[in-house]
Amino acid sequence: MVGKFLSDSNERGPRTLARSWLPSLRSRLILLTLVLLIPALAAAGIAVYAGYRHDRHEVEKHLQETARALSLVVDRQFGQAEALLWALSTSPQLLEKDYAIFDARARAAIRLPGTWVVAADDEKQVVNTLLAPGSPLPAVPNNDYRKGLVPGTIRISNLFMGTAAKRPAVGIDTLVTTQDGSELFVSVIMLAEAVSRILADQGLPPSWIGTIMDRNGTVVARSRDAVRFAGKPAPSDGVARVEAGVSQGAWESVSLDGVPTVVALSRSPGSGWSTIVAVPQSEITASAWLFALYLAAAGGLLLAGGVAMAWRVGRSIAAPVEGLATIAQEIGHGAPVAPQASGLAEVDRVAQALASASTELRTREAALRASEARLRATHENAAVGIAEVDQDGRFISANEARCQLTDHTREELIGQHFGHVTDPEILDHDLELFGQQVTGALDTYTTESKFRRKDGSTGWARVTSTAVRDADGTFLYAVRVVEDITERRHADRRQKLLIDELNHRVKNTLATVQSLAWQAARQDVPPKVAQERFQERLLALSRTHNLLNETHWEDASLRTILETELEPYLTPSSRVRIDGSQVALPARVAVVLGMAFHELVTNAAKHGALSSERGRVRVDWTVAGSADETVLVINWCELDGPAPEVQPIPRFGSRLLRQTITRELAGQLDLRFEREGVCCIIKVPIGSAGQQAA
Repeated sequence: MVGKFLSDSNERGPRTLARSWLPSLRSRLILLTLVLLIPALAAAGIAVYAGYRHDRHEVEKHLQETARALSLVVDRQFGQAEALLWALSTSPQLLEKDYAIFDARARAAIRLPGTWVVAADDEKQVVNTLLAPGSPLPAVPNNDYRKGLVPGTIRISNLFMGTAAKRPAVGIDTLVTTQDGSELFVSVIMLAEAVSRILADQGLPPSWIGTIMDRNGTVVARSRDAVRFAGKPAPSDGVARVEAGVSQGAWESVSLDGVPTVVALSRSPGSGWSTIVAVPQSEITASAWLFALYLAAAGGLLLAGGVAMAWRVGRSIAAPVEGLATIAQEIGHGAPVAPQASGLAEVDRVAQALASASTELRTREAALRASEARLRATHENAAVGIAEVDQDGRFISANEARCQLTDHTREELIGQHFGHVTDPEILDHDLELFGQQVTGALDTYTTESKFRRKDGSTGWARVTSTAVRDADGTFLYAVRVVEDITERRHADRRQKLLIDELNHRVKNTLATVQSLAWQAARQDVPPKVAQERFQERLLALSRTHNLLNETHWEDASLRTILETELEPYLTPSSRVRIDGSQVALPARVAVVLGMAFHELVTNAAKHGALSSERGRVRVDWTVAGSADETVLVINWCELDGPAPEVQPIPRFGSRLLRQTITRELAGQLDLRFEREGVCCIIKVPIGSAGQQAA
């Protein structure tokens, strides 16, 4: 049942699922209303958001302009203080250290409120216009504040706590060299409150926050709560931008009093101070939220009205459509159909089409009965076997071709299980698939089966089993189409074997012939000798190929290969002894060993044991290994041969032996030049144990 459910779900797909979610016409009309209205409302929402982004951009632009303007105002006020400082620093009284007259002149020159002049040598202040004339002046504990200041230049300090005023202040400083060569530190000091008046004079909106910071990011002045926050660090994101040297920019932040804001920064290129102007985010988003609220209210009203209208229209269409179901039931029962006008043109056309279909169905039923008769005749005379089996796998019908496949009569097959002549190793897989077919997990499957005929011979068949079910999906029977593929399998196997072996051996043979030709044509070998040697080795290859052709390139006997190569020396005197079990060699191994034996026989005949009357050759072999890997061990030994006058030098024959055994067969070669002749042991893998017989 699970398989049937999955199969039905796959066949139905997304459309069936949509019908289960929207079972009525009214629900689909409501969906149509939603599909039309929701995109429009979404577009309106996007427009509101776009308006908000535009307003946000304009606000950020205005904030940056305001911050730059504030920065210019701050620079202008510092410029006034710098001008005063330049005038005082060039005063003759200061250069001559006439501090009383310089003090009076400085007091007269100050015009900026909250501003005073200080002059100090290395030990103490010598002038301080903040104090009354003649008052004791503070000592200078150290000169760290002078670091980096060069005579003749002006520097604007960061915010500091005034020594005499005991209040936050900022200084415009310079160093003056007096007539006696000593240096005086001269500064125009301005209270932080004086800087705050700059912000008050700009008339920022009440909800906006203006802030002036020194080079360390410390708040010097603030348009709101200046006393509370002066001397404290600005918000961390602002301090980070100041320390990084950012000249201008806008971002979202949280003010020192915890208000989410949009912030714009401008940095003065002269003093290095920064001005920040911030506006609460709520001020920017208020209009956008108001538009969104109006849009939500209007959208809700439109959706409610559209759904109500869709419901009423759907109800007026549903009744005529349901009348079509009654007509369909009449067609199913074979009753005459007489459609009535419903008031909907589309429904009336469908009713007329159903009436025409009813007439055509009755005509087709008659044709179907005639077609069934022809189908039964085709089934019985088909060239392939066709059988029907019940849920237990037993034959309930079989055509003549199925009977002839296994030489059984129809009476012998009916009631038998379809696996009664199937190879047991294959039957399990067929039974498993058939069980899934009965339960509904499969509708059709195809398998290849090995069967046994009534006379005991075997063959192969391609079986396609198709389930026949009733309207509820219950298994009724299976139709099994059986095609005899015995000859095709045999032909395919032979063809594949021959093609694979041909491709491999042609490549190897060409490579071997190329190597033989190159070695035979060396400069130190006479052409006639080279030609004879080349022809001899080609004939050795040919003899092995002939042996393989006799067995259709499936295998070759090791003993036959040896007897072929040693045939001239197999005399009754038993100069050659061959001893070993019957071994069938694969084609690749047979060709290579044929070449190897030819080299050994040729060497023995020219230089070894077979070159003398007393010489003998003994060849034996053994097979060892597991069922998965079998190793053939061949022992070639020459006896009673002529003793060589000098130690033999390995030539092409021995090199060919080693290359073919080790490289082509991945084997091992132990070649020794003994006093009586050559002895060697050849070890090569020849596949599984099933390839050789004891």
